[in-house]
Amino acid sequence: MTFFSQADDSVVSSFAVSQKVDEQRRIAGLWHDVNDSNFANGHLIVSQFGNEIFTAHYLEFKGSPFVEHGSGIRDKDTITINVQVTQQIPGWTTKGIHTLTLSEDGQYLVGEYFSGGEKGPLKFKKAGK
Repeated sequence: MTFFSQADDSVVSSFAVSQKVDEQRRIAGLWHDVNDSNFANGHLIVSQFGNEIFTAHYLEFKGSPFVEHGSGIRDKDTITINVQVTQQIPGWTTKGIHTLTLSEDGQYLVGEYFSGGEKGPLKFKKAGK
């Protein structure tokens, strides 16, 4: 596996992928949860290797900590992630699917979660560059 310490969107890796890195807008990085006021200190880390996506997500819902991680795929500007909760809020399910799409301006990931027969909105704002 190759890591780039100074990588940017113009970097093309030496491994074969279904879509070249330079043909995609950046989704990998740190994102802040901006869904609504019930969620605080929410941070989503997204990593991408080829079209594979890996995530780690921490948030506090009304003061209760919540942690989940996931893996999935990227298709153009949409990522679909199977998530597993590792620190549950009582009454919440422990598995789900997140589908997020990069906004036109590249500053937001917006979509929905599906879990235990329920669904709801998700929204993250890009942190930093």
